[in-house]
Amino acid sequence: MNLKEKLILIKENGYQAPSDALQLIQEMINHIGSLDAELRDELIYTTLSHWIPGNFLTVNDLEQLLPVVLDKKHLLFKLGEANTDSVFTRSFSMLVIPLFFMRHRESPFLTREQIRQIKEKVFYNVQEERDYRGYDEEKGWAHAIAHAADALDDLAQCSGLDKNDLITILDLVYEKMTITDRTYSDGEDERMVRSIISILNRKILSQIYVEQWIKSFGDVEKSSEFLPAFKQKNNIKNFLKSLYFRVKFYKVDADLCPTIEHTLYKVEKVYYA
Repeated sequence: MNLKEKLILIKENGYQAPSDALQLIQEMINHIGSLDAELRDELIYTTLSHWIPGNFLTVNDLEQLLPVVLDKKHLLFKLGEANTDSVFTRSFSMLVIPLFFMRHRESPFLTREQIRQIKEKVFYNVQEERDYRGYDEEKGWAHAIAHAADALDDLAQCSGLDKNDLITILDLVYEKMTITDRTYSDGEDERMVRSIISILNRKILSQIYVEQWIKSFGDVEKSSEFLPAFKQKNNIKNFLKSLYFRVKFYKVDADLCPTIEHTLYKVEKVYYA
């Protein structure tokens, strides 16, 4: 049987892990960027989402798997390319990282050094990622930015990250929510907001700092060309709106709402006159 046939059978059997689960996971990781959307998304990722958090693997197994996910053939694979198939390998490698944190929250196993390695590789990936596609009609979900947002959220919740790390996450979110290349249309803004709520819940950064960060969206350097400036403006508006309602819903630092409102007005006065 090929990998797809094996995983279909495992799915039909309720994701029961076979005796050679680690070997099979290594094969899945090697095909994590498959252009077969069903294999990549519905079979490989979904199986991993059952096995990694579900205690099917030993800590030793996970320690063998983690460096592979983070290496240059996976999370960092051809980083910087845009509109090529390499995004699927990077994006779905990124999506595996929250699975490690799910397991870690249930039964801590990640060392301080491993968390540092994850943090540095994720930060570097987010900083250098240039493929902003969401759903590809032919090949399915690319969604590198949304998957990165999920990993940033888990990192933001991690006690191993300090004040400077949380500031770095804010800077990365700002950078990706102010791009001029594309208007996000597949929920990227909502996914990115999660990490901001997690940062607010940590109560490490001062409200004044967060307010200044929000206000900076109103002072972003605008492109002199209409279309890039238009795309950027829409990305900023969508992100701030998502942030506003998430802050209001969770009642976390609700005093930030007026700051968000004023920043939205500055970004697009005509709609808030």
